[in-house]
Amino acid sequence: MTPCDHGFDRAFWEAVDDMNAGTAKPIETYLKLVPTHQQDELAGMLADVLMARGPAPTASATESEGYARTLAIVDDVLGTATPAGILPTALKTMRDARGIERRQIVEQLAADFDITGAAGRKALERNYHYLETGKLIGTKLKKSLMDSLARIFDIDVRDLLASATPTGEAERLSAVSAMGRGSGHATSTRAMVADDLILPDPEVELVERLFHGGPDD
Repeated sequence: MTPCDHGFDRAFWEAVDDMNAGTAKPIETYLKLVPTHQQDELAGMLADVLMARGPAPTASATESEGYARTLAIVDDVLGTATPAGILPTALKTMRDARGIERRQIVEQLAADFDITGAAGRKALERNYHYLETGKLIGTKLKKSLMDSLARIFDIDVRDLLASATPTGEAERLSAVSAMGRGSGHATSTRAMVADDLILPDPEVELVERLFHGGPDD
């Protein structure tokens, strides 16, 4: 956005003012106020606002559905609808904004969960990459993992949890991913313990639980 782009500014602040007044229109209304080549940027900025706010605590069922639908539209415009909602995009955006490299995130997660071995670090690196690229299921992420990420990025963990919820088409992708990954993971685990010759690495198992074990500790 350039300083002289008054049309873009007006569209963004009109949306924010409507949100503040509780009279927000469908997000397509605001996107249509700017040229096509600016719609991705506007959608991204509105997504940041929505993710930070979440639905109001006293929102009615209809309002909550409207919030979920708005996130789904933002996902569609940004091309970021994933089984982990908009969390992958949010993580990358926050990293870029803070000038943090992915390696630094992995190192901090390793320190938080006392992962010191080469196999555990490699599994952590791989799974965090999968998370940022939208290949993991948001509802399978451990709360302790989300708490750690929230501390790293200095944000409220509730915002991360809300952003990891699949919306729209991503809900179906999430179900398919869960089915597909389940069988492959089971095969891999069986191969590791075949004839009790090779025991699973405890740190690798910890990483797997963090990224695939479900939200409850």
